Order: sequence, then C-alpha cells, then structure tokens
Amino acid sequence: MLVYGDHSEIADPRERLSSLADELERIAALPAGIARHADLVGALITAGQLQQGVEDQGCASVEFSQFVCALARAVVRSLDSHYDDIGVLPPVPAIDAPRAVELRLPEGFAFYAVYPEQFIAAARELKLRGPPRVIGIRSIGTTLGAVVSATLGAPPPWTVRPFGHPFARKVELPSEAIEQDVHYVIVDEGPGLSGSSFGAVADWLETHGVSPERIAFLPSHDGDLRPAASEAHRRRWQRAQRVPACFDPAFLTAMFGRLEPFSTGGPWERLKYFAERDGERLLLKFAGLGAIGARKFEMARALHAAGFTPEPLAMVHGFLIERWIGDGEPLAPGDKPAQEIGRYIGARAKLFPAPQASGASIEQLLTMCERNLSLALGGNAADALGRWNAADLERRVVRVRTDNKLDRHEWLRRRDGRLVKTDAIDHHQAHDLIGS
Repeated sequence: MLVYGDHSEIADPRERLSSLADELERIAALPAGIARHADLVGALITAGQLQQGVEDQGCASVEFSQFVCALARAVVRSLDSHYDDIGVLPPVPAIDAPRAVELRLPEGFAFYAVYPEQFIAAARELKLRGPPRVIGIRSIGTTLGAVVSATLGAPPPWTVRPFGHPFARKVELPSEAIEQDVHYVIVDEGPGLSGSSFGAVADWLETHGVSPERIAFLPSHDGDLRPAASEAHRRRWQRAQRVPACFDPAFLTAMFGRLEPFSTGGPWERLKYFAERDGERLLLKFAGLGAIGARKFEMARALHAAGFTPEPLAMVHGFLIERWIGDGEPLAPGDKPAQEIGRYIGARAKLFPAPQASGASIEQLLTMCERNLSLALGGNAADALGRWNAADLERRVVRVRTDNKLDRHEWLRRRDGRLVKTDAIDHHQAHDLIGS
C-alpha cells in the first residue's frame, strides 16, 4: 500500500539565515526559563533543517556545521542550568549555497515527540572506548548529531543521506571519516520499518575496518528491529551498544504535577496526557517543536475563536495545553451534522491557505489510488481513474490546511448542543502522503 510520504518545502537559504539571526537576537533578550529554552531548541531545529537542505545539495559548509554545534552547546548549557543560562549565542555565518534548497520536515520533531534533550541524556550513558565521532543520519540527524557532538565534546558530526530501497539503504562517507581509535556514535530518530539506515552506516564503517565494538547507536526508542530488517542487521542491533533516547515528560510534571497518559488508540496518534491545575482538568497534546508547534498554536486559537474547538491555553515546549471538555458526548447514531461540518470545512478554507508544495500532487494522489485500489480490490478496480486528467485537476486545486480526519469519533456534542472538533490541528501534516 502507498500510505507514507515525506513532506518538504523549497526555501532560500539567505532568507532563512536572516530570519534566524533575528530570532537569535530575540531569544538572547528573553528572560530565563522554559519558554526561552523552547525557543532556543526551535532555533537549533531551524538551523539543523537548513544544514540538511544545503548538505543535500552537496554544499557542505564547515563554518555552518560549527555554528549548528555552537547552538547545540547553548541548548545543553540551558538544560544543565535548569533553563537559567544559555551563554553567548553564536553569530549566524554566511554560507555559499543555491538560491533554493529543499528542506525536509523533521518528522520526529513534528509528530513523534523526539526531543533533543533526550539525546543529551542518552549520550551521557554511552560507554566509549575512544574519542567520540558522531555520524548523524539526515534529515533529522543534522540536529540530533550536533546535539550529541556538543554533549560529548566531539567535533562537528559527519552527516549522511541514505539512498536506495527503503529496506536496504546504502550510504557513502568520505574516506577521511575513518579515524584511528575513535568510537563512532550513529544518531537518528529511528529505527523505522527495517532499521536499514542505521545498518547502512554501520555496514560502511565495518567494511572500512572499524571494529563493531567501536560502533554505538543512539535511536529514539528502545524497540527491536521490525520484520523488514535483514538478519545481519538484526544480529548486529541485538549485540551492539545502543542507548535509546526515549521521551521523558519531566519538564511537564515540573509544571503540572502528575500526568495521566491518554490515548484513543488511533493510527499516528500524538502523545497526550491529562493533567490538573488549580482544580481544572487539562489536556496536553504534542503538537511539534519550534516553529512547527507555534504555527499549530495559532491554528488552535483561530479555530477556537470561530467556535469549533476546545480553548487552547498555552504552548509549552511542543505541547498544546487545552481545557478539557467535560460535558462532551460522542455523536448519537442519529446525529448527522452535515451542515455544521460543512461550516467547519468552509471556515478552514478561509482561515488556512497552504503553499502549493504542502501536500501531495494530484498525480501522486492518483498513483496512490490506483495502487491501493488494485491491491485491495483486484487489477481492474482502478481502471475508472483513467478518465481523470491530473494536470487539469491540479490547475483547479486551491490548497488549504485541510482536516483529513473527519471520522464520527473525532466530534463531540456538548450539553448546550454545540458541536466540537476534538483533534483539528494535526491532520493536514502527518506522516502520510496526502498533506494539505
């Protein structure tokens, strides 16, 4: 089945650098605390994303890699001082890059509550047999690799973009990446379905004479490799040194006290908790770090002002804090609120225009439909799609940040009769192909 998709945007590196310089100046003037720390992490993510785009174009810059590592050291310093001290933030360097680069969405920071702070903690648990040398797997490895290098006092990391079949990735590193007596630390948010990106880097190192005892893995979870992994990669994964950088909600418990995990069991569901503050029940939902979460907070405020969603109270380092609706009930079998849902869809169309590249093209959607219909219903089931002209449809599309999950269980009916959409800010940007 075709389900997953990578989301990206085209950006001018010079414009992003100018905005980043302004952001760092603003952060430097903020008072100490979790809000400043969260903004600093957001700036690091922006810098790492830009580094990924530039390096994917073959325009690696030593100065910019050093700058990203300097930002990572500021994040480490902020965390270690309990958000009290960030030091002097580094100036933004100029880089020689094309006018347009592709910036991949860092999925762990957007969807899966992958936090740089957890990689700091994980790196400190490593038992190394020599000086550390970090290899970050792009996309997210530009940021996470810098954080681990900063934590271990290592040089700026090598970063690598895997290529080939998703279940049999390969990598190429420059020959100078092989150094005597160092301990290699491979950093990524996975492993995913096969763990082949981690495996490809380790394969390359071992092929070039690195002992398996000098290779460590820093993944974002403690799970084993899944069935799509090769047997060789599975054996290595089981015997290798690996320290998972699992999510730790300590910064939330410090603010809200006891947390109660909450889940509806749906696919791609974001991390959620119940909490109480001043006798009021709250829902804490992971929405994304940095600019990703900030945009969703603004969406949540706009939708609540229009009368469609619960009240958003704050954004706390990636988590949207909402008032819990205690009087909401699931839709009754006979409740078919077509007009109300129509008003909701119409309001989103006005409130949230989306860039052209923020979702799958019509051609990609037709390909997905053809593939999935054929698999599910047989070879001729998709023939009727042949009458659709992708180019003609694409010209007629006006992209908006759609809500791609309008299932009945996503709605509540309040005691006063109002209809409420429970999850409304995530379904235009998830780890699926469709997007906006």
